[in-house]
Amino acid sequence: MTSNLFTSIRNASLVRCQTVTVPKIKINQKIGKALLRQGFLNKIENSSEKNCLIFTLKYKNNQPLITQIHPLSRPGCRVYVPSHQIPEFCGKLGIILMSTSRGILTDREARKFSIGGELLGFVS
Repeated sequence: MTSNLFTSIRNASLVRCQTVTVPKIKINQKIGKALLRQGFLNKIENSSEKNCLIFTLKYKNNQPLITQIHPLSRPGCRVYVPSHQIPEFCGKLGIILMSTSRGILTDREARKFSIGGELLGFVS
C-alpha cells in the first residue's frame, strides 16, 4: 500500500499539483503525519464526500520540496534493520520513513529512541 501512496505523491509533485487524494487507511494517515512533521506537507484534510485524505504538498519558489520519494520495502521483500544499522540518506538532506514499535517514525527519530524497524521508503 505504501508504494501506491509514494507513487501518487511523486506524480503530483512532478506535475506541480497542489493536492493529492489518497485512500483513508491508517498507514497513509501515519505516513502523512510524519511528512507533515518533517515539513514536506502543508496540511492533511479528511475528504467529506469520500473515505479519502487530501495531502497539500509544500512548494518553495514554485519548486516542490519532495523531489524524490521511493519505497524501500515491498510485500515480497521486507527490509528490517536494527537501531544501530539505520542508514543515513543523502547526507541528511532527506528522510527515511520507518515502521517501528512506536509507529511511523523518521530515521532520525528512530535513532533518537534507539529502535529499529521496517524501512518503508525515503523522501528528499
